[in-house]
Amino acid sequence: MTTQLKGNISKVDADKVRALRHSELRKGQDFSTTSYIEDYEVGAFHMACILDEKIVTCASYYPEQSIKIKSKMAYRLRGMATDSNFQRKGYATDLMKESLKELKKTDCDMVWCNARLGAVDFYKSVGFKITGDLFDIAEIGPHYYMYKEI
Repeated sequence: MTTQLKGNISKVDADKVRALRHSELRKGQDFSTTSYIEDYEVGAFHMACILDEKIVTCASYYPEQSIKIKSKMAYRLRGMATDSNFQRKGYATDLMKESLKELKKTDCDMVWCNARLGAVDFYKSVGFKITGDLFDIAEIGPHYYMYKEI
């Protein structure tokens, strides 16, 4: 039986998550596509699960109202990625749990994202719901709009 190592989950600078965004979300695209305009906006924060000094999963959060779900203080989740060697081991779930604690500190009442098809089951497993129809994001692929009330 293999023992699962516990990762250290903490806030990190946006630049720290770009390599993982590139390897898992932007394969074959220019590295510049891993920098989002929102990365440095007031209220934005980035979470990472670090294992042996390596980021194995990450997510970025930005204050951004939803056009589909009414809320008082919404945050958008963007750029969530897990190193393919560390998927389905609980690191992303742990990261999401800690992220939700951070979001509560901001008085956030809802978090939303555009979820790739391959991530829909994960988001459902941590309490997100789908609203609307499948849609396509150019050069990335099909997505669903998902949200979670906090």
